Order: sequence, then structure tokens, then C-alpha cells
Amino acid sequence: MATADLFTNATDIHTIVQALITLANASDVFFLVVMGVLVFMMQWGFAMLEGGQVRKKNANNVMMKNMVDWLIGCVAWLFIGGILWKHGFDFSAYIDWWSKIFGTNWPNNGLDLASWFFGLVFCATAATIVSGGVAERIKFSAYVLISLIITALLYPLFVYLGPWGASIVPWHDYAGSLVVHGLGGFLALGAIMALGPRIGRFVDGKPIPILGHNIPMAVFGAFALAIGWYGFNVGSSLALGDISGLVCATTTMAMAGGGIGALIASKKDVLFTANGIVAGLVAICSGTDVVSPVGGLIIGLLAGLQVPIVYRLIEKCGLDDVCGVVPVHGTAGVVGAILAGIFGMELFGGAGGVSLVDQIIGSVFCIVYGTGLGYILAKLVGLVTGGLRVSEEEERMGLDLAEHKMPAYPEEETSFA
Repeated sequence: MATADLFTNATDIHTIVQALITLANASDVFFLVVMGVLVFMMQWGFAMLEGGQVRKKNANNVMMKNMVDWLIGCVAWLFIGGILWKHGFDFSAYIDWWSKIFGTNWPNNGLDLASWFFGLVFCATAATIVSGGVAERIKFSAYVLISLIITALLYPLFVYLGPWGASIVPWHDYAGSLVVHGLGGFLALGAIMALGPRIGRFVDGKPIPILGHNIPMAVFGAFALAIGWYGFNVGSSLALGDISGLVCATTTMAMAGGGIGALIASKKDVLFTANGIVAGLVAICSGTDVVSPVGGLIIGLLAGLQVPIVYRLIEKCGLDDVCGVVPVHGTAGVVGAILAGIFGMELFGGAGGVSLVDQIIGSVFCIVYGTGLGYILAKLVGLVTGGLRVSEEEERMGLDLAEHKMPAYPEEETSFA
């Protein structure tokens, strides 16, 4: 009788354990999906932030690029990118994954697919950053091909080489200051170098401002991005049981610091302040889990201060970064990665365990990889598509009409000359 009772109790314990495992898996799936949806909302934020910073004759084109890089990113990530970043060039892993995606038998409540989705929204963020830098003069077909190659190959390969993959270059990057934003910013820099400036942007070597058509739209986009960023950073715990209030606090303070820094450095410029908010959020991603809230504030402040400074330096080099993605994502990512190595030290109230040397090496690697491959990719795509740029006539007309045959504001009688 005692033996039977023992068996019954063991069976009950097994059932309870299985139920707890199922609940934990379901909780993590729910967590990753909800956090991923918040990150997905950043596509909306990017569309608005970039859309407000271009002229009205190119607003639809920006919206279209943000829609399409998500759409093709989903496909590229399903078949190639989502495997490459985890397994590199292990072809057996591709065969295994491809055999699964045609079926519905996914264990653990589909936790693998929830993880795939969360990885996808990060990848789409890196790709869509490029859109803002090359706006108003790139062929739509060229941009789509560039975005496809980034999502299928360049981004996942960079992730595989970095701390989220094989850690061949092992810097600390909790939520992607370099892995996502720095890479996107420097890929954009390479593409900007290959593409050349817009007509009228420089006259006799002197930069001529070309103002966007809707600054409130851009500010709205910056706030939409900030909301999505909580999914980006807090969600990077990847499991409900590992969620951190510290990450929430450092993210919030870096956002505040970024806006304040850009506000000061730009002398109350509305657009720079909005972009400074984003730069602060970019910078804190790397060390959000290992720095103090005050450390997060300082990191954000320094990232915001550098935005107008770096933007003008790039301008002096004759480069036309329409939406300021290089200072907002590229150099802000580097600032954040390096400062994570400083404010992550126990001496400055951090959790410790972060190597400043590794952070610097990772930053250099990101700059070289992103800028170099961004330039090469843009040049190669230009050869395939018969040129990177639209014609001068099409650029003056605006890409809304030239590429999509529809103005953003059709009820207005607007000259596109």
C-alpha cells in the first residue's frame, strides 16, 4: 500500500512539474510576444520621425520604405537571418529549421517561434535605420535590395560574430547599442558615402539646410520610439523571470539625459532635441543592466550632447545624412558602448564585470564592419539596379510621384518643383 501511495505521489509531482514547466513556457512566450510587439511599434516611430524630416514630396516614399523593409525582413529572417545569427554556417541547422517551418508541431508553446519573432523585430530596427540616412534620392528598388541583404546576411552575421552569437568579438551589449543601432548607423554612413548628397544640399562646398515638412510629426515619432524602447531594453531579459526594474530605470533616465543634452548643445532646437531623446535611448542599450540610474542619466546626457556636434562634422565632410542617423544611432551607439565599460565599473556604482577594452574593440569593429560593408553593398547594388540614385528630374519632382505615383497630401495643390 505504501508503495502504491508513493507511486501516486510521484505521478502527482510529475504532473505538477510538467504543469509548472508549461506555465513557465507560456509566460515566456507571452512576454516575448508583448515585448516584441512594443519593439515592432518602433517601425511606426521610425516612419514618423523620418517622414517629418523629409520634404512633403518624399513623405510617401519614406513610409513605403519603412513598410517594405519590415515585409521583406519577415521573409529574410524566416529563411536565412534567424538561423545565421544563432548557428553561423552550420548548414545542418538550416536544414533542421527549414523542415520545421512548414509544420505546426512546435514544443514548449512555440517558444522557439516567439524567440524568432523577438529577433526579427530587432533585425528590422537595424535595417530601417538606413532609410533615414539615404532619403530623398535613392531608387526604391535599390533600397529594397539593400534592406534585403542587410536583414538576410549583414545584420545576422554581425550578431553571430558579436556577444549575442559566437562571441568572437565579446563586448557587453545587453540590448544592442552596437549590435542593432551602431550597426544600422554605420551601414547608413557607408551607403551615404556611396550615394552622394541631394541636389542643392551643398553649394560651393557650403552646406545649405533642407528643412523637413512636419516637425511635430517627427517629435511624435520620437515619442513613439521611446515607448517601444521599453520593449527593446526590458524585453532583452528574454524571460519573464529575469525581468529587471533597473533596466526600466536606466532606460528612462538615459532618455531624459539625451533630450537634455541635445537641447543644450543645439540651443533649444526642437528637432535636435527629439533626436537627442532617441540618441540617449540608443546609448543606454549596451549597459542598461549594469549601470546605475545616475550612470544612465550621464550616458544619455553625453549621447545627446554629441548629436548636433557630430551632425555638423558630417556636414563639413560633404555628407548628406538626411535624418541624422549617424549621430543618433551610429556614434550614440559607440558612446553608449564605451561608457558602459566605464559606468559599469563598481567604482562608479555599476555592477562590474564589463571590460572597457572589449567595449572599445567592439566599437571599432562595428564602425569598420558597418561603414565598410555599407559602402560596398551600396556600390554593388548600384551596379545591379543600374544606379543607386533616381534621375535629377525625378529627384526634383519628388520620389512620391516619381516612384509611387501618389503624393502624400493629394488634396493640396502642391508644386513638386
